[in-house]
Amino acid sequence: MASRERPLPRGDDYEGWVAQLGVSRCRQLAKQHLLRSGAVAVPAIRRGLTSTDAAVRRACVSLLDFLLDADAIPDLVRALDDSDVEVVRRALHALACDGCKQGECRPGDELWVSRGVELLSSRDPDVRAGAIDALAKLASRRPDVGGALADVAAREPDPGLREMARRASQVG
Repeated sequence: MASRERPLPRGDDYEGWVAQLGVSRCRQLAKQHLLRSGAVAVPAIRRGLTSTDAAVRRACVSLLDFLLDADAIPDLVRALDDSDVEVVRRALHALACDGCKQGECRPGDELWVSRGVELLSSRDPDVRAGAIDALAKLASRRPDVGGALADVAAREPDPGLREMARRASQVG
């Protein structure tokens, strides 16, 4: 007997749409629906950050990059400790990048920069790259961040990341 596809959630069933982020064939449609829904979908998206499915957490972090509100900032900071490297990288981007935001909310540096600096020493080179990229956005206005990036440029074993940190530390 062939399996029957489940119908898509109602338009206002944001929890259902967040769950669809874990279904590869529905993921893009779910992202588009949640993004178009805007602020009313944010509470469900925030709850999606606690999903056991890393694909759901990744998508939720990416959506919050565009739909960020003040209540979601602590959730993104907690995502910096996620077990999935891509969730961490996307959370770093969401916290640092002003260009993607649709609203007025901008995370305060004091809420996440110290953790971002710690991630410069991560064992995972992808996490280090994400931290360098995120912190580079602040280097021109934060001498402490520029100094941390200069330290990475002097000690980073990966030549590509070393150069990335060198360039980022010289901004401003």
